[in-house]
Formats: sequence, C-alpha cells, structure tokens
Amino acid sequence: MCMTVKEMNEAMQALQEWKRVKEEAEANITALNVKVIEFLTENEEECKTVNKKGKEILQYIGTIFKATLSKMERETVDKEEVRKLLSEEEYQKISKTSIYPVLKVS
Repeated sequence: MCMTVKEMNEAMQALQEWKRVKEEAEANITALNVKVIEFLTENEEECKTVNKKGKEILQYIGTIFKATLSKMERETVDKEEVRKLLSEEEYQKISKTSIYPVLKVS
C-alpha cells in the first residue's frame, strides 16, 4: 500500500504524538512503581514471605492485584575476554548474531 507525501507526514506526526504519550505513561508507571517499592520496603516485616523456590520475597496481596518484590540475578560475560580464551572457530560456535530492522523517526 503506497502512501502520499501528505499521508506520510500525518503518519509521522501521529507517531511522534503517540511516542510522547508513551513517554508520559512510562514516567507515571515509574513513579507508581517507586511508591509500591517504598510501601513494600517500609512494611518489610508484614510483607516478608517465601516464594515457590524457597527464596525470601516481599509481597502484598490486595483486593484486585498482587505486588511482589524479589531479587533477580543477571550474569554478564565480557565478550572480548571470551574471544581471548577461544579460537575464532570456537567463538563462532557459541556466538549468535541477530539482524533485525530498526525504524528511527526524528
């Protein structure tokens, strides 16, 4: 489906407006998340429980929702250090590259 120049400009203008709305919503969500985290930490003793894996978490069960605060782990690996340890062929066996389109409208 081909667009006219006018339709393209209107689409980009609408896109920018929705991006602004999204940023505003994300800012509101972040502020509310901070409030929920503050509540859970301030009421730590009342909210302390154990999850299915036996790890300690903070949890509040409301009338229509449940808020859970737990610790997560993330491990990162220094790609350059791994390259030093492995041959190029070995590195290619464990390396995965994704290629995908990226649209930028500014």
